[in-house]
Amino acid sequence: MVCFPPMNSCDVLLIGSGGGTKIAQALARLGRRVTVIERERAGGTCLNRGCIPSKMLIHPAGLVQRLRDRRHPAIRTALPAVDFEALVASINAYTDGTSDSLVGHFEQNAAIDYVRGEARFVSDRVVAADGREFTAPVIVVATGARPHVPAIPGLAGTPFMTSTEALRNRILPPRIAVLGGGYIGAELGGAYAGFGSHVTFLLRSTFLKREDPDVVAEFTRAFAPGKTIHEHARIREVAHRDGVFTLTCSSVNGAPFVVEAEALLVATGVVPNSDGLGLENTGIQTNADGFIAVDDRLQTAVPGVFALGDVVGRHLFRHAVNFEAEYWLDAHFIAPAPYPIAYPPMPGAVFTHPEIASVGLTEPAAREQGLDVVVGKASYPSCAMAVARHLDHGLVKLLFARDTGKLLGAHLVGEEASTLIQELVLALTHGLTAADLYRQIYIHPAFPEVVRNAVRHALPQLDPRRASLF
Repeated sequence: MVCFPPMNSCDVLLIGSGGGTKIAQALARLGRRVTVIERERAGGTCLNRGCIPSKMLIHPAGLVQRLRDRRHPAIRTALPAVDFEALVASINAYTDGTSDSLVGHFEQNAAIDYVRGEARFVSDRVVAADGREFTAPVIVVATGARPHVPAIPGLAGTPFMTSTEALRNRILPPRIAVLGGGYIGAELGGAYAGFGSHVTFLLRSTFLKREDPDVVAEFTRAFAPGKTIHEHARIREVAHRDGVFTLTCSSVNGAPFVVEAEALLVATGVVPNSDGLGLENTGIQTNADGFIAVDDRLQTAVPGVFALGDVVGRHLFRHAVNFEAEYWLDAHFIAPAPYPIAYPPMPGAVFTHPEIASVGLTEPAAREQGLDVVVGKASYPSCAMAVARHLDHGLVKLLFARDTGKLLGAHLVGEEASTLIQELVLALTHGLTAADLYRQIYIHPAFPEVVRNAVRHALPQLDPRRASLF
């Protein structure tokens, strides 16, 4: 029988220091006593094994890729030498240093008790960690998610990588196989290709199947050169011998084929970090996939116990976690009375080369809902900046309601898509129409003109009188 010291109590108990970091620091400023329990490095997935290190890898890969593409006919240069080991070491030094500084901030704050250990519920109101027991009137679970590893014969026991290992791997493999075509696989596989690895993608269906089909088609056309892509593939078996992976696969028609590579990246989605929390000792409920069920105030089935971020699974973005954390703080500690969460349109981006960004409905989703939509499209080469940069790819696709002209969805693939989308996030959030978007001045020559051109394509369909304008 385990004997615990006397119970540790505080005002708010946070399990997880990713989304929990923002909450802890704000609550301390509000005069609350906070305990943060974290089993891994402080800062969560985004800082340690997600958004930040991946972009620090993707950006230099893009620089090398642009030189390799030699898009400008008058610029001739040898490819730069990349010290891959030094690059990854510098990325790790930054993320580890930032994580350590978060711990330092926690430890210097008298209102915050930082505990390194694995949290496990003993009951609805009691959590055990680091040989101690903790309780609080308010508990927040923000434990995030981790890479999903499929049950493929032979995979277990091989030195495959998930995104966690891929962002700390200091050896650039001559060949790498990427299992999965979501944003993690596309981003990291694209980065390895940029640095010179030959990348083979094994996709269960297509790339980025949640994106609009026109965007996926344009992305694949621009992204595919120099890579091997197998769509609708099945991995039957994995073997590893003498430093080489051998993947036995089959195509959509059942034809067998084999892929060999020195490295294997498994990027097949995520699973929530809820299974080790001892939820069976509480009234907290999860769905069939293990994501914690919450109401419209982010409260679980146990009053006073809340959950947010990836462990809830509503939106698997860091900016969504930030929104939920800021809502939760305001609704439960600042506003006169708690109020339900209302998500505005949620944008997303894929930081590949080219980038993808989207917000709102895709065309198939709109048609499925029975909406009468008008589609406006424009290619990047239709704007002067794309011509100046010798770009032969890129697309903006906008969906408008035929009856009101309001924007319903925006889907981009091309340079600076993650920045260009923000104007359209604003438009969708505030119910702006195609006419509203048209009645502003777009800087020339700049990439936002592609958005303008897509609006111009839609306007005559909404109002035939405008056909003569364009």
